[in-house]
This record gives sequence, structure tokens and C-alpha cells, in this order.
Amino acid sequence: MDTGTLVLIIVLAVVVIAVVIVAVVIGRRKKAEVNRRRAEELREKAAEEAIGAHQAKAESAQAEAAALQAEVEANRLRKEAEERAHKAGEAHERVEEHLRRADKLDPASNTGRSHDADRSRDTDRTQGADHSREADHDRSNLAEGERLTRDRGGRDGSANDSPTREGGRNL
Repeated sequence: MDTGTLVLIIVLAVVVIAVVIVAVVIGRRKKAEVNRRRAEELREKAAEEAIGAHQAKAESAQAEAAALQAEVEANRLRKEAEERAHKAGEAHERVEEHLRRADKLDPASNTGRSHDADRSRDTDRTQGADHSREADHDRSNLAEGERLTRDRGGRDGSANDSPTREGGRNL
């Protein structure tokens, strides 16, 4: 090999090495540019998601505040219901006490009446006080009528005096 060929080979080798180096540098720059674009896209996406996350956090805080408010309202309503139930219980006790006093004062007018009937009458009062008063009046009139009938017949009103009650015979 002569010197000219050797120089030519060396020059070609240097040119090939230079082309490879230039290609690697250009490749790295393009890769870096692509990476920058991807990084920018990721940053934009992260910013959008951050806004969404902040918004979701704010909505969560609002929902929690609404839940607390609802809980406070529920507690208030529960307390109000308990107070009303307590007042209703007290009113019922007063009614029972009045009925006990009335029974002590006039036990004869209370024939056939029970506390269940009293409760039923209390319910009727909420639905129609006039109907309840009429029923009480009818009961007292019925009791008075039975008493008068017994008094007129000269009987004491026991079951043994009536010949037609519970299998008794008419003699």
C-alpha cells in the first residue's frame, strides 16, 4: 500500500467517525427534544389533574360540611322529637291522673270503662273531640239508665237476679 491509499483510508475513517459522531449528536438532540415535549405534556396533564384534584378536594370538603350540617339537623330533630314525646307522655299522665281522680269521685259512672278505652278516647279526641264527647255522654247515659232500671225493678243488679242471663231459666 502506498502512502496515498493509506492517507485516503485514514481520511475516510475520520470522515466515517465524524459522520457517526454527528449522527449520534443529532440523535441525542432529537431524543432530548422528544423527551422535553413529553415532559411538557406530562406537566400540563399533571396541572390539569392538580386542578381536578383541588376541585375534588373542595367538593369533598363541601360534602363533609353538608354531612355535618345534616347530622346537626338530625340531632336537633331527634331532640325535638324526644321533647315532644316527653310532653306527650306528660300529657298522657295528666289525662290518666284526671281519670283516676274522676273514678275516685264517682266510681259508679265508670262501669265498663278501662284504661284501653281511655286511650282509645284520647285517640278519638285528636281525630274529633265532638265524637269523643258524644261517646262519653252515651256511656254515662247508658250506665245511668241501667242503674235506674235496676232500681225500679227492686233488684241489686247482680247476675243471679236476672233470670235470662247466662243460662238462667225464666220461672
